[in-house]
Amino acid sequence: MPGVPAREIRVLDVRDDASAIQALSPVAAEWVGFDTICLYQGERFIQVLSNPALGFPQDALALPQDPTPWAEAA
Repeated sequence: MPGVPAREIRVLDVRDDASAIQALSPVAAEWVGFDTICLYQGERFIQVLSNPALGFPQDALALPQDPTPWAEAA
């Protein structure tokens, strides 16, 4: 259905983050027309791969070191 994000989960048999990042290229080649692919280990975010053919930037925006510095009460 157009406009509805498709979510699939793929488990990668890799030994570390660097191997997992390298394993994204074959996954992206299989999923023609993908918007973004997010890589996690459990709930820990590792990297996002965006499709430059759809106008997404090739380099992902850097995440802040502390994603919630404003979460403290004033």
